[in-house]
Amino acid sequence: MFPMAHSLTTTGFVLTVLLAPTATTTTATPTMTVTTNVSTAPTATAHFTVNLQQSYTTARSMGFTVFDVPGSTTNPADVKTKLAALPAGSRAMIWVGNLGNGASGFTRAQFQAQVNALATDPRVFGYYIADEPHPILFPSVVAEIAARADYLRARAPSQKSFIVVLDGTNICKGGLGCEYAALAPAKSHVDVVGVDSYPCHLRAPCDFTMITQRVNAAILAGIPRGRIAPVYQAFGQEGATNPYYRTPTAAELQTMLATWKANVPAPVLDYAYSWGTQTSAPQALINHPALQSVAKTHNSG
Repeated sequence: MFPMAHSLTTTGFVLTVLLAPTATTTTATPTMTVTTNVSTAPTATAHFTVNLQQSYTTARSMGFTVFDVPGSTTNPADVKTKLAALPAGSRAMIWVGNLGNGASGFTRAQFQAQVNALATDPRVFGYYIADEPHPILFPSVVAEIAARADYLRARAPSQKSFIVVLDGTNICKGGLGCEYAALAPAKSHVDVVGVDSYPCHLRAPCDFTMITQRVNAAILAGIPRGRIAPVYQAFGQEGATNPYYRTPTAAELQTMLATWKANVPAPVLDYAYSWGTQTSAPQALINHPALQSVAKTHNSG
């Protein structure tokens, strides 16, 4: 989930480096009008975080209300056991593999079986269908995401479809907006689109203007402001091989969140990346109490 040439995915995935393609491919996308699961009435923002390894207690005490729960390709009904371990007042974002970035994912039949098993379960917030898919490199991904979002909407209308879109000047050949346009809800049919912008890099001050630039580009490309889920940086790569991202200070995280609020004041969901650490990101909320305090204040607001 990194901008431009860098990508850090969730729930046990690894750092990858994407090279700008030498040619573009036109993606065929549906043109149907879609009724989504995002209500027009004001609702409290759900606060999502990942990489918890099913250890939720501290994160819940910090005000997080949605946690990643891995789906199952072989025994979808067994995921109910994992849902039973969630703390009171929290719900699950079901991880169903990945689409459109070279990682393995659920087949459509496996996805549908997982939805069928949990369709009436109130503990499910939604499904994480794709993390940073790249339609230029994987031309069929938009139609596949749309098919899954449509199935979820028909089978479990109270549960939301969610993707995170990277975009960036590398993959979009020097500009912003190509992936936002390809994966906008009118084409992908998803309810909520995560926009990730990680402004704090090593050897440079945090560039908070990146957040405003990304939001503006997403809206211009057809993602309504009310469908955007802020994905904010709560990690660093200090201690990793070839580090690029720096852990924000508490003051920097406060500024980051204020910038997001100015641009997306009432999201359905926001997403702290990440609660737990990974090999490619040894710094995260779990080992930075000062950042936890900022997140707790934000989540209670």
